[in-house]
Amino acid sequence: MTQPRYCIGIDLGTTNCVLSYVDRQQSQRGSQVLAINQWDSATTRIENPALPSFAYTPTTSERPQFSATGDAVPEPISGWIAGIYARQQMAFSPGRVIHSAKSWLCHADIDRTAAILPWQSEEIAETDKCSPVQASALYLRWLKEIWQRRMANQQNSDFDGQDIVITVPASFDEVAQELTLKAAKHAGYPKTLRLIEEPQAAFYFWLGRDQNLSQLHDLLEQSPRSSLRILVCDIGGGTTDLSLFDVRTDKQARTGLALERLAVSDHLLLGGDNIDLSLAHTLESRLVKPGKKLTGRQWNQLLAQARDLKERILGGEEQHSQVAADQTFTITLTGSGSGLFASTLSTRVKAEEIQRTILDGFFPQCSSSQRPVRSQQDHKEWGLPYAEDSAISHHLAEFVDGQPIDAVLFNGGTVTPVLLRERLHDLIRSWQPEQPPVVLHNESISMAVARGAARYGWILRQNEQESRIRGGHAHALYLEVVHGRKKKERSLVCILPKGLEAGQTVRIDATSFDLLVNQPARFQCWYASKRNQDRAGTVLDWNNREFHALPPLQTAIHLPPEYPTPANNRLRVSLEASLNELGLLQLYCVDQQDNGRWRLDFNLRKGVDEQQESTPRTTEFNADPHCEQAMPYITAIYGKKKRTDLPDIPAKQLIKSLEKQLGERDQWNSVTLRTLWPELGAGMTRKSRSLDHEVAWLYLAGFTLRPGYGVQHDESRMEELWRAWTLGMAFPKEKRSQSHWYLLWRRVAGGLNAARQQQVLDKILPVLRSSGDPMPEMVYLAAALERISPQIKVELIQRFATCLLKEKIRHKSPYIWALSRLLSRTPLYAGVDRIVHPREVTTLFDKVKDKNWREEPWKGLSGLFAMAARCTDQRDIDLDNSERQLIVAKLRESKADKLAIDQVAHFVPLSDDDREVQFGEALPAGLILIGAP
Repeated sequence: MTQPRYCIGIDLGTTNCVLSYVDRQQSQRGSQVLAINQWDSATTRIENPALPSFAYTPTTSERPQFSATGDAVPEPISGWIAGIYARQQMAFSPGRVIHSAKSWLCHADIDRTAAILPWQSEEIAETDKCSPVQASALYLRWLKEIWQRRMANQQNSDFDGQDIVITVPASFDEVAQELTLKAAKHAGYPKTLRLIEEPQAAFYFWLGRDQNLSQLHDLLEQSPRSSLRILVCDIGGGTTDLSLFDVRTDKQARTGLALERLAVSDHLLLGGDNIDLSLAHTLESRLVKPGKKLTGRQWNQLLAQARDLKERILGGEEQHSQVAADQTFTITLTGSGSGLFASTLSTRVKAEEIQRTILDGFFPQCSSSQRPVRSQQDHKEWGLPYAEDSAISHHLAEFVDGQPIDAVLFNGGTVTPVLLRERLHDLIRSWQPEQPPVVLHNESISMAVARGAARYGWILRQNEQESRIRGGHAHALYLEVVHGRKKKERSLVCILPKGLEAGQTVRIDATSFDLLVNQPARFQCWYASKRNQDRAGTVLDWNNREFHALPPLQTAIHLPPEYPTPANNRLRVSLEASLNELGLLQLYCVDQQDNGRWRLDFNLRKGVDEQQESTPRTTEFNADPHCEQAMPYITAIYGKKKRTDLPDIPAKQLIKSLEKQLGERDQWNSVTLRTLWPELGAGMTRKSRSLDHEVAWLYLAGFTLRPGYGVQHDESRMEELWRAWTLGMAFPKEKRSQSHWYLLWRRVAGGLNAARQQQVLDKILPVLRSSGDPMPEMVYLAAALERISPQIKVELIQRFATCLLKEKIRHKSPYIWALSRLLSRTPLYAGVDRIVHPREVTTLFDKVKDKNWREEPWKGLSGLFAMAARCTDQRDIDLDNSERQLIVAKLRESKADKLAIDQVAHFVPLSDDDREVQFGEALPAGLILIGAP
């Protein structure tokens, strides 16, 4: 095979991306930075060493000017332009700009594969948004395109044929690393690429200078200890990433040194973005009256000015700022509309105020015993979980933890200013005045990570083992287990010790595990960055100080017929953990009889059960102020006795009377709906006054509590509602009562646990089994019970399919809707263990594929199979590709909606519209339905 000519290093940064390379034919030149061609205005292009990590989607009228640009700049990639021009548009069209994608990529409380960016944008359609993975892929793709235009015309220089290394924060957990690789795959990168921790990359770049190696030898000779402790303090736009390295003499090594990474900090979403936000909030308080806030457009103008002001006042990489402390700067925000000039806002601020805000807020002086303050109020802009304590000094003190530091290497855009590096150096010196640390000169603070990654790739290609930094995996990994009599207590077993090197494998045989087979199995995984002593197989107690949750690990094992069926579907397995040569974690369950091994994969999509346990809301809703006037109507109908001071209306007029007070019912938000419940719940027993009373109560109860979850305290509301199930229908023989009874429980089914859903099904299942054409609402209800067993679902699927195909049954829509829910690959709220086997989808497809899906009564089949055959990119859930392609062909033949075709053909993240289709009606504002994988 042809040897690659270049070793490419890519810094995929929160604020900027940089591509560096080492030419193996001219390796003496070291790592070079590739200038990135990009737009800097709507009509001009520029070469810049960094590609700002911003992406802008042009409007329809703008798009032609960014197309057909020749070889210099790529055309918009999937409709997005990356770089300087996109960053500039943050001040003008923030809803069309993606930023901080890297911060979203490590945000464990969201589905990082879902199209959520630009965050909360109303300027572009949901279908045009990107996931954090896609946004990262966009930047990587742009860099690849530039390389191909500039470098690929040389011999052996095609991008895919080179050694490629991408940098990630040392604090990135296993899932964030995996998602970075996923982004690279989306960008068309070769599978052989590697990852490297950013502080290590910066250190590798520094070590590439002979004079720097000499400095380390000199420090070792002067040191009273046998080794040096080197702190790499990497503070970028999005993260603070701290690493500690050990350097000692090794006469066997070519460099005479042995290098080892000892520790990395916990993940800190804390950097330049936080400083910009803090400054903007400070300036906002001067621009508007107390209690008021800037408009979205004005806020983004202010944020851009705050960023520029920070950079101007703090100074550059080589010298202090020339700005005098008392120099004053003007901040001006333009207004809009007819009162453009009247609405313009302006304020003045002194340079020393900006400096003080930054130094006191983010780099305060503190003792070495200081620790980060928890529960401190901080900025939560863009929905990101920023560090609770914004003082980087406090996190640094916790990381160093009293250890002597011999030298410090600063890196990252935030510490580009000399002022901030000196501040941190003075801080560490104050902790150890008898032995102040040396500052290692970083000649390329903003480019060192990419240049070091390229050098690391070159070292790997040269196979210089002695030049590599040892240290292995940055975290120890654990699985949560239950055992013995303490099943209510959390115990953890170490499955991967900290420091495991790439290419090594550990197998845990001393501790055995039971793996559930013939159904999906789920494991909760945790990691710890500070526990060095735990060995594979160590069992210990859980605590919330040292251990951090990862998404669950899951697998689904369906044993073949010839495989011996274990008792209770429990298979005794050992665990095996390894790091492949790319540094990627791989975990397996291994049958102790050596009959099989199965990989455990991270569940990257957050389900509703996890969502309910977190604090999910970024948008606050208030009840309609007219609720107070509406409540007496409910009291008048369902109060204990009739009162002359209350409205005199018949029960059948209740809904219309409430709409006169609150507006159309479909516009009532979730808080308004839940506000109506207490009065309605109090009148539960009085729905028996008449058939109209019962029908109105059942309808309104289901409407106010739908879908049974998603609002705080819904669990207790569902407990109250369950009493209605115990009471039963007051008029059970009346069809109106029956219909609304089933409608109620369908609407709130998501708030019922599996046992209660089974109770509901048990009541209606005999009718479903015996009737040739049961009541439609009963069919709808059965399909909405997502937590029932897959076996029962299969029975319902078969019965409903039979009804669907009966010629005498003309109304097919209830069965089509029910089958779409029962066969769905993406349930609204149930877990993956409740998804029926893909063969049930193909079985139904074989029965209806010859029907004309474009005509009644079969028109709904396109929507059914868009849900039933939807691609999720998960084994044991998806149909075989060949089977999906048959359905895709039928959808195309039937002129189905393009989105329906796309979501079967390939993975498309769930949108709110998809969930609304599954739910069957419009959802109240403020309810966020999170689908299961």
